Amino acid sequence: MFNRLRMMLIITALTIMILPGAVFADSGLAVIDKSLLDKGIITVSYSKAKETKAIVRITKDKVNYDYILVVGAQYPLQLGNGDYTIMVAEAVGGTKYKAIAQETVILNMQKENDVFLQSMVQVDWNKKSKSVIKALELTKNAKTDKEKVTAIYTYITKNFKYDFDKAKTVKTGYIPILDDVFKASKGICYDYATTFAAMTRSLGIPTKLVMGYYAKNPTVYHAWNQVYLKDTNEWITVDSTNDAVQVQAGKATIMSKKTAEFKISKIY
Repeated sequence: MFNRLRMMLIITALTIMILPGAVFADSGLAVIDKSLLDKGIITVSYSKAKETKAIVRITKDKVNYDYILVVGAQYPLQLGNGDYTIMVAEAVGGTKYKAIAQETVILNMQKENDVFLQSMVQVDWNKKSKSVIKALELTKNAKTDKEKVTAIYTYITKNFKYDFDKAKTVKTGYIPILDDVFKASKGICYDYATTFAAMTRSLGIPTKLVMGYYAKNPTVYHAWNQVYLKDTNEWITVDSTNDAVQVQAGKATIMSKKTAEFKISKIY
């Protein structure tokens, strides 16, 4: 849980200016790489990335996702197949940005859930990540996706502690570094949900990192997961942060939650 609302990578209330007569293709400043489009991912190269603050805005059906531009980061197209507008914008002061590149891309994935298997800017994992190595160890005898998810859920809820001090001091723009979180075995809800997503994605299980609000604590911005179980062809809702508190207090919990108890703002 975030004790400060929206303390995360998401940038809100930004104004992006498109200058009259702008010819984005000739800017030479930013290149939108679509080589991973079949996986629902884009990357962005920006020649001035070290000199100025910039963002990537991804839009589909009037829904915007804004990200701080990070060199080498992968950005998801997670709103399903269709047309996306990708815009790169440079800071000009305050919450104002100037568009320097824009392109429309068409996503036509055969398996739309595959985007939720990828490493991307909030869930940045690889085969050498400590949490990924642990996921393989935990699930070596598991036969079904549900057994694998349960093993990871059980590990996190038993071993990860909630970091109340971090919740009070976390800064805007915070992105969990998986190895640091795993080594500490503690964090805020963003850390729990990101670690859970990395571990299950690494096993080929589509997992969403979800942001929004929990009905029992509706004023605090929260992070949790939705996991696709191919055995039963369903998405289940998992909240390892709140459940860890219950498990460590000796209380019984049920892994799969009622989706109606959560209000979704963003999905990654």
